[in-house]
Amino acid sequence: MTYLLNQNGQAPRSSSGVLSAPPPPRVEIPQLSNRQLNQAGKKAIQAVEDRIVFLHELFKTGITVQPGTAAAWHQEFFPTTNQTLAQGDEAQKSIEATSALVNEFNLSPEQGTFALPRFSLLSTVLADTCPRFSNCAPTKYRFPDGSCNNLERPDWGMAGTALQRILPPKYADGVNAPRTHGANGIELPSSRLVSTRFMQDVERSSSNFTMMVTQWGQFLDHDLTHTPISRGEGGAGISCCQDGQMIPERFRHPDCFPILLPRRDPVFSTFGDRCMEFARSLPAPRPECNFGPREQMNQITGYLDGSNIYGSRFDTARNLRFFRGGEMRAQNVRGRTYLPANPNECTDRTNTLACFEAGDGRVNEQVNLALIHTIWLREHNRIARILNQLNPNWSDEALYQEAKRIVIAEIQHITYNEFLPVLLGQEYMDKSSLTPRDRGWSRLYDPNLNGGITNVFATAAYRYGHSQLQSFLHGYGRFGNIRANLELSKQHFAPFILYNEGAVDDFIRGLSAQPSQEVDRFFSKQITDHLFQGELDLGLDLVALNIQRGRDHGLPPYNDWREGCGLPRARIWADLESEMDPSTIRILSTLYNSVEDIDLYAGGVGERPKPGAALGPTFVCLVGDQFARLRRADRFFYEEANQPSTFSERQLQEIRRTSLARVLCDNSDDIALMQPLAFIQPSFLNQRVACRSQSIPSMDLRAWINERPGVN
Repeated sequence: MTYLLNQNGQAPRSSSGVLSAPPPPRVEIPQLSNRQLNQAGKKAIQAVEDRIVFLHELFKTGITVQPGTAAAWHQEFFPTTNQTLAQGDEAQKSIEATSALVNEFNLSPEQGTFALPRFSLLSTVLADTCPRFSNCAPTKYRFPDGSCNNLERPDWGMAGTALQRILPPKYADGVNAPRTHGANGIELPSSRLVSTRFMQDVERSSSNFTMMVTQWGQFLDHDLTHTPISRGEGGAGISCCQDGQMIPERFRHPDCFPILLPRRDPVFSTFGDRCMEFARSLPAPRPECNFGPREQMNQITGYLDGSNIYGSRFDTARNLRFFRGGEMRAQNVRGRTYLPANPNECTDRTNTLACFEAGDGRVNEQVNLALIHTIWLREHNRIARILNQLNPNWSDEALYQEAKRIVIAEIQHITYNEFLPVLLGQEYMDKSSLTPRDRGWSRLYDPNLNGGITNVFATAAYRYGHSQLQSFLHGYGRFGNIRANLELSKQHFAPFILYNEGAVDDFIRGLSAQPSQEVDRFFSKQITDHLFQGELDLGLDLVALNIQRGRDHGLPPYNDWREGCGLPRARIWADLESEMDPSTIRILSTLYNSVEDIDLYAGGVGERPKPGAALGPTFVCLVGDQFARLRRADRFFYEEANQPSTFSERQLQEIRRTSLARVLCDNSDDIALMQPLAFIQPSFLNQRVACRSQSIPSMDLRAWINERPGVN
């Protein structure tokens, strides 16, 4: 079953951090014959054909999201390739077939969730919808799409495959319909109502962490997760609302799941709006090629492999290369290296400055994201040039692959050595064997563990960072003076300030000095009322979108995850007091009919942080599980021994010398000072020092002289 973590139904492995689920309950179901299964497949093919005709009619009549609206910008933030859309169409067939069986045989939600997956699609007319993969050989370098990381299961962690389930989904009908009602059959509160009542705007800046924590979190997110949104004909954006009201069902896209706005909404009621746009995530083919519940897709690789720099497709990776000296394509502005221009994405108002191009299409979402992408492009090219000097006989391909291999190792080391201890706490890191070693190699690779991204991580737990966002992005001059103060809601798809003289350094200083907000239930109105608003009258609500996305994916409620993470299941509201403040519990109890109904995202951000961590216990558990997988199920992980990709002991010691501060120093325009721990605010114990200081050591790339490349 796709929701078994270790494929063996073992008990949780507390020493590894990887969660495990018990075997599914044995649910009885009528014996279905091959003829009945095949008949369901034929109905599904017809249903998808009818759906295509209906979507064509919607497109012809202009029922698509209107360009220039906040909803259009939001859907632009989740670009969906034609290949992905085609995979979604194939997955839709298995959903239709599964739903046909549920309806024909009047199956319960439990039968749809647990029993139907016993039946394969391979003996039906839908057999050709099953993905097929070729055999793998061990290689020194990763494939761009993440395939063949696991030699026996080449699809694990591969771009375009289904997100993993830790717990089985809780769809309303067991297989497809979003979760809309609670345990007692009472309708769940509007996602927007939860946002306005529970997620208030209160200033609670961290006394310890910088905005770099938030920005690194987003940068990693775009390396790990990209769940595509369903589309209309030709990839058109889906419209579910018109003039602030829900579109009648006969004109509504079948993947519409709009958010109901309260009549007395503090923002939208002024305009008379009762409907916020929301399209469901695109379905993914089920990995075991069987009937069963709807799954969602990860459009990019599920490994910590720099795919946001290098791309998750072979054609994207090729397009980003310079094919000379191992370097990536770049543009030169006043003698400085910038990401390649991408005028097709967006330009400034004068049409003279273009947005940027990178391995991930979301690079232009806001200026600090584009900045971090710029830093890592520069780092790749810096390393490639040094390797070229050290090994002048290496080909462009060898230089590119070895520089990429080193960059990925740097990102992994920074993440596990600097970032995760801040997020999860050092105690959890040590207990789960996630702390990097001081010397030598590790031997933690588990070929039986799926390292792909979990649905709960992508859809809820790793969205904790939205709580850390400040309303304004700061850029500082070399003397600490504020040189930029950008309103967050007006920065989407407008990274053009980076072209300004000194802007790269200003925003590096901003990220490494401006405090982040705490992770809690307090969110900036810039994202709860004005997301993607720009100069428009209305924006979107990111918190409401997060909660609605969890319901779309059938994520079980918060209490199920508490129990799965080893916390006692709450029976009454007072049982939450060990993890939440009284005011938090009181507001939740006025929103939800039962403690069993709390959406995971609301419960997760409502918890008090664990001592020494930024997150509460449930999110520590779920985020920690994912990074344990990324450590233990990645054959190419930088510390791993006995692989074709394994670094020499000397090389590994050099990689361990790197830090985010070092990378920022090496790739800024002209920054002279930086604190050694860039995620932590400068203090007596973390004083800013000169970039040339031994407190910020450098890698010595001479360790790669005479390295034997894995390519000619």
